[in-house]
Amino acid sequence: MRPWDEGLPLSIDPAAERLRGETIICFGWSEWEPGAQTWNQVLLRLARRNRVLFVAPPLERTEVFGSRYAPNGKYGGVRHVRDHLYLFRYPRHLPTFYKPRALVRTIQDLRIHALRGALRRIGGEKPILYLLHPKFRGYIGRLDEKLVVYHVLDEYAGYLGANKERLRAEEAILLDRADLVLCVSPTLRNAKTAPHRNVHFVPNGVAFDRFSLAAARELPVPEEIARIPRPRAGYIGRVCDKLDFLLLRDVARLLPDVFFCFAGPALVVTRENRSLFDEWAALPNVHLLASRRTDEIPAMIGAFDVGLLPYEVSAETRHRYPLKLHEYLATGKPVVSVPLPCYEDFADLVRSAPNAAAFAAGIRAALAEEPGESRERRLTVARRHDWDRIVLAIDRLIRDRIRLSATRGTVRTAG
Repeated sequence: MRPWDEGLPLSIDPAAERLRGETIICFGWSEWEPGAQTWNQVLLRLARRNRVLFVAPPLERTEVFGSRYAPNGKYGGVRHVRDHLYLFRYPRHLPTFYKPRALVRTIQDLRIHALRGALRRIGGEKPILYLLHPKFRGYIGRLDEKLVVYHVLDEYAGYLGANKERLRAEEAILLDRADLVLCVSPTLRNAKTAPHRNVHFVPNGVAFDRFSLAAARELPVPEEIARIPRPRAGYIGRVCDKLDFLLLRDVARLLPDVFFCFAGPALVVTRENRSLFDEWAALPNVHLLASRRTDEIPAMIGAFDVGLLPYEVSAETRHRYPLKLHEYLATGKPVVSVPLPCYEDFADLVRSAPNAAAFAAGIRAALAEEPGESRERRLTVARRHDWDRIVLAIDRLIRDRIRLSATRGTVRTAG
């Protein structure tokens, strides 16, 4: 497989050819949070030269008919965010229903009508559909789009509670209908590839200037973590069932002199994980910190001595490409992780550990490491994965596909 950035310059020329003047619609499964997710980073950069309409999730019935209506100002309409980026919310009379089918179809038709009105308002036509999940496949062919892009961010069949059989069937339809498929890990690319599909590997990245070692040194250490003794092994993100709490508990017990700092909202659902989580969280060297604002995360990582990626690994979750990886590398921090195939290109920078004993040994080795070539190599790899380069690669793939479609005279139809 060719390198994802083959032919891309290390430094981006602002005058280089770019996608411009297009209209892009992206449907979100969660609220818009600037800089928090892959799609935020991609859309913010595409919106510098194109109209981008981010469609927020519809209201739930309880938000319309109950006392929870419109929390956080969730009212319908179009709102300008920045540059050429707009946020669209469906009207309150179009909440989510799951049955009867006739009502679901009617609401979807009305949503399409509302979306067409939003497109007219921002001056857009013949949009590019930028889809993030198989559940959005129903929009294909209904907005007179010129292109369908499916950005595969994870193996969704591995999510807790997912109906794996149905989800895989729905995704197969989307993969076959998409003009361009982007996968965040090499194993995802291999899993989604078929002879008639246009599938490419494009990794996750980092806003290097924000997370760089030099930038982190200029930021004050949050008081909440400054009070915790060193050495600190840390993690930023949701503390939920995707983490391996058995591993975390055993590692914390093996390293009583290392302080484990986990910053993010905690929501553990399964009974088994809840029991393990409670045991782990009760240990004296484990610190659960409040969720951080996006602008505080670089300073928090800068206060760690080691960055951790302690995920539960299964046939589905081994496809992931953690967003935190390049954030850790950009600050020059050593990384200890469960084994994931996405590290193959820079395996020398990530200590992979398949069990608690190896994970604890990896943390010990990382803490004993002397700054030098390894740190410089981490910065080099992180700089290569700057979001500006990632989005330039996506931009190039979209432009190539538009040119190819124009040459073939491809016309999308409903179905």
